[in-house]
Amino acid sequence: MSKSELISNVMHSLHSTLSQNDKMKILSKYYKETPIKKIIGIAYNPWLDFGLQDFVPKYLGKQFGMGIGFFMHIIDDITQGKLDSKEAEFACRMAFMHINVQDAPIFLKLINQNLGQYLDLEVDTVNSVWNQLIMTYPLRQAQQKSIEDFEGFPASVQELSRGLRVNVIVSENNVSFRLKDGTEIDNFKMYEEQFLTLAQGQGTVFDGHAVVVDDKNKIIATDNEDVIKSDPENIRFLLWDAIRYDGFINGEDNRIGYNWRYNGIEHMMLLALDKIENPCYDVIKAELVGSKDQLDATIKKHTNGCVVKSLDSIWKHGIADNEIICYP
Repeated sequence: MSKSELISNVMHSLHSTLSQNDKMKILSKYYKETPIKKIIGIAYNPWLDFGLQDFVPKYLGKQFGMGIGFFMHIIDDITQGKLDSKEAEFACRMAFMHINVQDAPIFLKLINQNLGQYLDLEVDTVNSVWNQLIMTYPLRQAQQKSIEDFEGFPASVQELSRGLRVNVIVSENNVSFRLKDGTEIDNFKMYEEQFLTLAQGQGTVFDGHAVVVDDKNKIIATDNEDVIKSDPENIRFLLWDAIRYDGFINGEDNRIGYNWRYNGIEHMMLLALDKIENPCYDVIKAELVGSKDQLDATIKKHTNGCVVKSLDSIWKHGIADNEIICYP
């Protein structure tokens, strides 16, 4: 069986198999086949948008055409921003003139972004074969530990924030608000323009809490249900991190440490001062400490708890070793 026949046969087998356990057995049999792994990874990547959902080719392959592997670079070029919408459509039209008839329907479903629906795989099924191929929603979480376990100096100390955990995701002139499990909510749409202005045209993910405030911007409610049910006009976002969008969707960004990410929020807020009259956001203030003695003294001032973060820590999905929650 040729590679081309293998890919189309595996995809059709997955489609016709109902049990997730049986689908897993099929994937396990071919887990070393890199093209299959790549295609499934693309099909179930929640962050991709090729803009080709309505694309219909004039031709759907030819009998002795080339395999799908010869055309995967088109998807790479689209996701890397090398092709605009017209160039992407042209490249795909050319692909369907040369791809073989077995792989053409699979490639079409892939670029139309409905291959995942066709295969009907659960994320756990895929990840049981290829560990973390489909990443769960990326979220950085501090852990509660004693300050005796912390050694990442210099560090920042911030008052422990409480509220509804929200990621404000700005990408390609669009804004979405997602809860810590990745669920998108529409409650805060009235603030989209503010965050577009704050991000200064950069793909950015702001991490923080949404809280309810009174007419003097004093926090009056932090409970998740209270925040969700509150009038959006009474919402304020308390931010503590800003992550580059491409690093966020990859689950890690090792380009800059926390100090620069935090400074980035302050810098963006400064640039937006004359453009936003009543900002819906603020940054959680941070104090710099350089030793355990300084840390111990600073923590005592935060009777409701605080978060300690190493200034050089990179952003990474999961539990952070150098970001701890502690109490005096």
